[in-house]
Amino acid sequence: MEEERKVNPYIVAISVLLPSFMALAASSATNVCQPNIAGYYGATQYEANTVITSYIISGGIMLPITGYLVRTIGKKLLFYYSIWLFCIGAVMCILAPNLQMLIVARIIQGIGSGCILPLCQAVLLEVFPIEKRGVAMGLFGVAAMFSPLAGPFLGGYLTDNYSWQWVFIINIPLSMLSFILIKMFVKSDRPPKQQSKIDFDIVGFISVVIAMGCMQVILDKGQQYNWFDTTWICWLTGICIFSFVLFYVWELEYKNPLIDIRVFKDRNFLFGTIVSSFLNIMLYSTLLLVPMFVQSLLGYSPSMSGLAMFPRAVVCLIGLIAVGQISRFFESRLLAIIGLLIMAFSIFQLSNLNTTASIESVILPNILLCIGVPTAFIPITALSFQTLDPKRNADAAALHAMFKNIVTAVATSVSATFIARVSQVHQTYLVHNLSGENPHFYNKLMAAQAKFSIYYNHFTAARKAGGSLYNQMLQQARLCSFYDAFLVLTLLCIIVIPLVILLNTGEKKSA
Repeated sequence: MEEERKVNPYIVAISVLLPSFMALAASSATNVCQPNIAGYYGATQYEANTVITSYIISGGIMLPITGYLVRTIGKKLLFYYSIWLFCIGAVMCILAPNLQMLIVARIIQGIGSGCILPLCQAVLLEVFPIEKRGVAMGLFGVAAMFSPLAGPFLGGYLTDNYSWQWVFIINIPLSMLSFILIKMFVKSDRPPKQQSKIDFDIVGFISVVIAMGCMQVILDKGQQYNWFDTTWICWLTGICIFSFVLFYVWELEYKNPLIDIRVFKDRNFLFGTIVSSFLNIMLYSTLLLVPMFVQSLLGYSPSMSGLAMFPRAVVCLIGLIAVGQISRFFESRLLAIIGLLIMAFSIFQLSNLNTTASIESVILPNILLCIGVPTAFIPITALSFQTLDPKRNADAAALHAMFKNIVTAVATSVSATFIARVSQVHQTYLVHNLSGENPHFYNKLMAAQAKFSIYYNHFTAARKAGGSLYNQMLQQARLCSFYDAFLVLTLLCIIVIPLVILLNTGEKKSA
């Protein structure tokens, strides 16, 4: 046991980062092979999308009980179970004979992945001393920030060169290696038998399962069924809100709560979690919006749009490692504010793109964004846990991940809906310009009709000219919606800066 304590913290970090990288990449890597999965099983896009959402739901449900499981069996044993369950789910994904079994396999894989990220954060906070907290969070950011960015590139490469099954096959050897590393380098922390006999909070668990399950269904199907115009979505929303309120009240009053929700009484943890959630909004919203912009307005292929996003993953990885070291020499709040300002500037640059933009003009703001993300992420995450009792790190890490998971899921769904709805608003205003009384439109219409007349008769040429200009109007309306989305994200970067100023940079409270 004494030898285990002397293990280099960087070796321990590698041991816990590998399964974390694997678990997060398994989510985003599946996004790019969704059409292949749909075609393989003869399913629709909405049916195949359940393969992604089922993984997110099941993983999110495990977050609140991570603290309980750590108190019951310890971090090392929970790592074992999580990795093996993840591996079993990957094997089942490969062997699934139909889409229904694939969804079941993804649920099992998601249950295995759910506890891994907060466990990784809790172990890193434990093995690194307080003066190297920024380094620890920089390493944690490699898993939390880099792997979702690298996942689509890896998934696309495996799918294009081999098959979609390889997205799951690759998880098997990585799971084996992760298990060996955890066994060798992470110290055993199994609690005494009398301490491990803790009553399981069944009411709290059921309430959070219902809440998160309903929330994911609402976010997944809302746009398809026109949100609150559909009765069953209204009912699910009410059930979701009620279940979250019940979970919060119950956890405050129950003597053996599922998770210690009182950690939010710590000002640093509360404000730090809010700011971290906003960082996730910027990162994942742009991760959705930029490829959508590149494909729908610039006309690039999915593989090319994925390649255009890859430089930001590389820059984010380098930034996370570099800022982890730099954070020891700079005041944390100042570093976080600089990061947020860089993010705001980079997203504002994205709002200046148009339909004639080159791929380089898309890549450069993304690179700048992923300089700002680690610059803000590392000090914010370190400050979030700065004043907490180390004994509460497991509960705090689980709540931190859960809160960010919920906010990110909502933001991703809202971003897609924002583009669809706001483009309709702009379309309503722009369509008034398509009138014969507008001399500019009339001149364009006549010029287009003259060009089409070379190949078609007069009647067909007139229809095609009108249709061509109408499509241009739709494209302009969609472009305006992207402008608005990027401007809103820019404003959010500025709004959260006062919360950063309120964070306390003092020494951690004693246990």
